[in-house]
Amino acid sequence: MIGPMQLYVGLTPAYSPHISESKTCSPCHTLISNSVDLTGVPTGTTFVEQATYHEYLNSDFPLVEMATCQTCHMPKIEDPIKIANGYTALPGRTPFNLHTFAGAKQFHGATHQRQQSKLRGVCSRSNVRFNTQSKHSTIKTRNADLISQFDSSGNDTAYFSIQLKNKAGHKFPSGYPSRRAVVQFVALKANGDTLFSSGLFDNDYEVKNISTPFEAHHDFIHSSTQAQIYEMVMGDVNGNKTTVLERAFAPLKDNRIPPRGFTTLHSAYDTCAIVGDALNDLDFNKTAGLEGKGHDIIHYHLPLGGYSGNLSVEVKVFYQTLPPAFLDEMKTFSSAEIDTFLSMYANANKSPFLVKSDSLINILIPVGIGSNTT
Repeated sequence: MIGPMQLYVGLTPAYSPHISESKTCSPCHTLISNSVDLTGVPTGTTFVEQATYHEYLNSDFPLVEMATCQTCHMPKIEDPIKIANGYTALPGRTPFNLHTFAGAKQFHGATHQRQQSKLRGVCSRSNVRFNTQSKHSTIKTRNADLISQFDSSGNDTAYFSIQLKNKAGHKFPSGYPSRRAVVQFVALKANGDTLFSSGLFDNDYEVKNISTPFEAHHDFIHSSTQAQIYEMVMGDVNGNKTTVLERAFAPLKDNRIPPRGFTTLHSAYDTCAIVGDALNDLDFNKTAGLEGKGHDIIHYHLPLGGYSGNLSVEVKVFYQTLPPAFLDEMKTFSSAEIDTFLSMYANANKSPFLVKSDSLINILIPVGIGSNTT
């Protein structure tokens, strides 16, 4: 029987082992752009917009975990799969890798799904395919673990440690520089009133009280005006924040959590470096000074304001594909494509995606200023 490829396009597929190797993914996930100044004149320099493949190389996943990009994004199933419809006599192929290429793309997929009438000729994926991709997204299962701990109370302050572990084979988050993760921390009194909050969103899903031009990395958080946001921030030739890819000249911040095994000594580190205050954070990708731990610990120091009694804490980690402020610079330009996209964005569901949550219930805060170490 003539196979589907030979019958319809006249090509005979040939097996090649490289298609199962991570380096197959590298051309599209290593993006280096040529920088220009604010007038569009080339600077003669380049900017690493994304280096997901290099992040993977600088991790335990290639040699220790023996995992490839396909392990997570094209999981293998052993059941025989017919690779074409309408061929009753076509034998199943095994093993077979699912072709969902699942990742952190719920926002894009859902937005395109709702706007298919505007995208005819550009995007022809069916609702079923969009729903399938969202269902299998690895951000739901393989991105991070969250551990919350009450450390002590004293001096009218409650001390907590929040550990976020990266389970992915690259930074969390990774890829296109609009992506970010936000840690939300809320402490409630026994009567349900909020004692402390950090990382809350406003009605437009921007983080409340966010600093300008961007939020710094925090090791210690002691005020509701501080929030932990894991992101890469691009800077232009003048050292100002930019979201225009061609204007990106040097990173101003990159505290995205590295994968396990990531070190500053790796040959690929210059393309996926840690930038900003995270470099001086002693438990960012480190334990007792040793690199490669793939986690960050945030220390929350909650001012109690004289409160004593039971205290409950809820911690959530949210993922955002495209935060509102990332489009501010785009809105200063105008074109048919930009106008169409901004219209789609305005009508999109922009609510952040909940990655992980954890809680601590009924922590007793004693009367007085003494310490209650646990």
